[in-house]
Amino acid sequence: MIRQSTVLSVRFFNSQVVAVILSSLVSVCHPFNSAPAQQPQLIVENAGWCWFQTERALGSGSKVYLTSIAGHDGRGGRKSGDLVATSYDVETNNTVHYTLHPSFQSDDHDVAGLCLLADQRLLAVYGKHGSDQYQRWRITEKPHDISTWSDERAFSVGAPYTYSNVFRLTAENDRIFNFHRGLGYNPNCNISNDNGATWKYGWRLVEWNKSQLINDPRYTGRDGGRPYVRYASNGLDEIHFLLTDDHPRAYDNSIYHGFYKSGKLFQSSGEVVSNLLSNPNSAPEPAQFTEVFAGNANQVAWCNDLSLDAHGAPVATFSVQLSGAPYRSETQAPSSDHAYYYARWLNNGWQTHFLAHAGSRLYSGEDDYTGLSSIDPENPNFVVISTNSNPESGQPLISQSDQQRHWEIYLGVTSDFGTTWQWKALTRDSQVDNLRPVIVPGLSNHRVILWCQGILRSYTDFELDLVALSMQRK
Repeated sequence: MIRQSTVLSVRFFNSQVVAVILSSLVSVCHPFNSAPAQQPQLIVENAGWCWFQTERALGSGSKVYLTSIAGHDGRGGRKSGDLVATSYDVETNNTVHYTLHPSFQSDDHDVAGLCLLADQRLLAVYGKHGSDQYQRWRITEKPHDISTWSDERAFSVGAPYTYSNVFRLTAENDRIFNFHRGLGYNPNCNISNDNGATWKYGWRLVEWNKSQLINDPRYTGRDGGRPYVRYASNGLDEIHFLLTDDHPRAYDNSIYHGFYKSGKLFQSSGEVVSNLLSNPNSAPEPAQFTEVFAGNANQVAWCNDLSLDAHGAPVATFSVQLSGAPYRSETQAPSSDHAYYYARWLNNGWQTHFLAHAGSRLYSGEDDYTGLSSIDPENPNFVVISTNSNPESGQPLISQSDQQRHWEIYLGVTSDFGTTWQWKALTRDSQVDNLRPVIVPGLSNHRVILWCQGILRSYTDFELDLVALSMQRK
């Protein structure tokens, strides 16, 4: 959904703007007085996804469009690695599936990024997890209909390709941007000026490599050389990004924010960091953007989600691994503990608050993997989280169904810009885990929450389904 206002209107917050926002929070006073319209509904059997693709789910009218990747177990009649597009009608519950690429790769990093074109056809951009150099894409032949697509096409990015984050800016004549990991193992951008029919290389977003880690006390000596980025756009003229220094296994990450507009990269305040038009080959380092959260060995951050409020100001969530300093250089560390944080750009600065206890790591070897948090893109006073700890007390969530600890889904709401939160459990006493939720953008009448339900052993080994819970917005 295009938000016509831009971040410029909130960089100089005043009392009038604050009053307008406070008035919009009146409806939050009784946030949970309406029950969900239904119990979670199975949308895609045998389906996993990662969180570094945008949008992996989006809404238009009453339909939700999403993509997923099939695991090895063959459920749902799907082969290992099938890349699937799905449409789900919130009002009729009708579900349609289309296999974009059979047996693509059983790796949740391969999920497509989706973008609605100006004529309401759907563009899906995808690639493998660094095992070849190709950005691939397909476009639906008709608006609002995923039953027929163009043939798959491919564009070499000149380096191993991973992740797809696709945005259309109406102020740039509907130019489409695909932010991906490519050259230099860094975030780069490809551009299409013809509705996704053809692509060309644009520029590198940031530059960070292993040579910059030498003698850096925040480097753990493990892995490294690639920032991680989440993106959000107003659909008009800005694309925002939330990024880390590196992989949290490699570096005591901080969190930064910046945005693209009219061929330039900016800090949160609007100060220019880089002019891509005059100097396209000079990419900044992550720390040249605005710091949202200062990391250290006992507080290692990883971005979860990024959204924009009604005035175009950025809102972010991220996870932080806690008290792990003694084990930062070890490959087999004890189970890690995490917290979620929530940050908003207010009064010309970032206001960052503890959001919830995030629980333990998902599995050994990826000590920073959490169940994840997601912001409601239509109302960022609402978030949804996956945690295996009580979000307020931090006590482990032990299911009464099987006496095991499981990740559950909670809906949270704030009436004071994230300082305090109220929580409602959307799942409880589960026999499987509930992971990686997202609140679908583009639906003004329904809050649709999608998440993975099942078992996640690694990013290539999972037995998951995608389920949905829909509730009427008030």
